[in-house]
Amino acid sequence: MYRRILVPVDGSSLSEYAIPFAVEIARRGKGEVRLLRAMPESLIVTDIPVSVQASVRKIAQTDMEKLKKAFDSKEVPVSTDLRIGFPVEEVLRAATKSDLVVMTTHGRGGLARWVMGSVADKVVRLAAKPVLALHPPAKKTLATAQAAALRMFRDIAVPLDGSTLAERALAELKQFATSDAKLHFVRVVAQTASASAVDLATNYLRDEASKFEARGIRITASVLKSDNPAEAICDYAVKSGCGMIAMATHGASGLTRWVLGGVTDKVMRHGPTPVMVIRWGRPLWKDGKRPLGAAVRESKGRNIALI
Repeated sequence: MYRRILVPVDGSSLSEYAIPFAVEIARRGKGEVRLLRAMPESLIVTDIPVSVQASVRKIAQTDMEKLKKAFDSKEVPVSTDLRIGFPVEEVLRAATKSDLVVMTTHGRGGLARWVMGSVADKVVRLAAKPVLALHPPAKKTLATAQAAALRMFRDIAVPLDGSTLAERALAELKQFATSDAKLHFVRVVAQTASASAVDLATNYLRDEASKFEARGIRITASVLKSDNPAEAICDYAVKSGCGMIAMATHGASGLTRWVLGGVTDKVMRHGPTPVMVIRWGRPLWKDGKRPLGAAVRESKGRNIALI
């Protein structure tokens, strides 16, 4: 169950769009939400006067308190955490004490803000905990966010390819897979796949579905023919009215390669709905150490497979 939900914010309305999603998840899990803002200016931009830095931090703290007041309740406690440090490292450090990270995948830069998109890419790649990545719509309001948050618990698309890695996503859906929800198991095969290949994929989905149907959860199983799996998954999610897509990934290799790569990366970047990304593999963060050193050790001399 997701009870400790972390929401990184950067002072923009785009990043704050994630808060109602986190609150709804925490409400159902009887949990709490922690808002985190990391400000790197005092560590990186040395030519900014100390007085200006202090003013910026004060404004940021005031903004965080306003968010706490707006969303805090007895049912879902909301806390704030303002840190000075490298955003990615601070988010990853906080994520070790969280069950789930909820964040938007793009933001705006500026003196008191950090670019959410770049941070989100790195957090998804390095975080040992699941990340719910969101794409705010052009017309975003509190009402639209709350409505979209509720849809996550109604129809969930789960792409499966027969691998243990893909099935890892199923283990993360306990809080979402309730009797009111419908899981959409999707498998994409080549456009030229034979009838026997389609039958094999169909039987596999039915076997996986039976495990959930025994718990009273509704399942829809669909085999899609396409040579572009990411596009097929996104199109299916739109046509079926899915409120979330849940996928697993290994994460990328190499210190400078921050993208996930493969199908998961494309769905996360272009998916029409929130995308739950579960990184599978050995955690890259340990004992509060900086993730970059771990990433170097993890990637040195070998490559990590992608999906």
